[in-house]
Amino acid sequence: AGFHRRDWFDMLARHCFAQSRVLFPMAQTNTTRATLPLVEDGNALSALANYYSFSYAPILEGDGDRATTLSLLARIAADLRASHSRISVYPLVDDGAGMPDLLRAAFARAGWIALLTDQNSNYVADVAGQDFASYWKARPGALRSAVRRKGKGAHYAHFIHREMDDALWADYCAVYAASWKNAEPWPDMVRAIAEDAARRGALRLGITRHEERPVAAQLWTIEGDTACIHKIAHDSGEDTHSPGTLLSHHMFAHMIDVEEVARIDYGTGGNPYKRDWMDRARPM
Repeated sequence: AGFHRRDWFDMLARHCFAQSRVLFPMAQTNTTRATLPLVEDGNALSALANYYSFSYAPILEGDGDRATTLSLLARIAADLRASHSRISVYPLVDDGAGMPDLLRAAFARAGWIALLTDQNSNYVADVAGQDFASYWKARPGALRSAVRRKGKGAHYAHFIHREMDDALWADYCAVYAASWKNAEPWPDMVRAIAEDAARRGALRLGITRHEERPVAAQLWTIEGDTACIHKIAHDSGEDTHSPGTLLSHHMFAHMIDVEEVARIDYGTGGNPYKRDWMDRARPM
């Protein structure tokens, strides 16, 4: 997955954890390798992850089955127990592969007191086999009427870019600076996410313009069969015309009807506005 690759963890280490001690403990057999990227804080450890991470999991390479993976993770957990007293591997999300249970079992096997506790939520929409019209029909009436009303008089044009360059980055930053959002703590990480995705063919950067001026921006990537919404922002001066909502409508329609993704993932956090667009929340 896009968030369980060595390249992803290296980006996090470089841009967000440069002042921390980052560890990559690893165990392997002839055919399989498991690596558990971690950050050290005294004798405690935490996942090499933050709010840019939609989920956390070990890096798994090779063709090992579940029993092999459990054994390798338990070996890592046993080594860590010799030198550390506490570890948190939030955010674990069960995407069907059962990784939260597998990690809990591995640490328990190695002698840790291992607990799974809900700490946040992750909104997703399962859109496999749907067209946008049927997805949209299931949205709340207030959202649908807002898009209909705002879309009538809006002089906006929406664009979806698959490449990243200085001009597009400047447009994104201009929108973000004019938005309601706090200053980005690690802007270089956001650009790295976009550039890495562009290299992989996974970037979908939505920009809404009024004439030439960018007024809304959304950073999406496509990871396997899932469209991931990393960042959304719009110019607060345009609030009455809702360019961000109109751009979301455009992006969702594109992802469902053109890209034909199976799922749309709104990332970390149970913000109320996400409920209008999503079907369900998964525990993190």
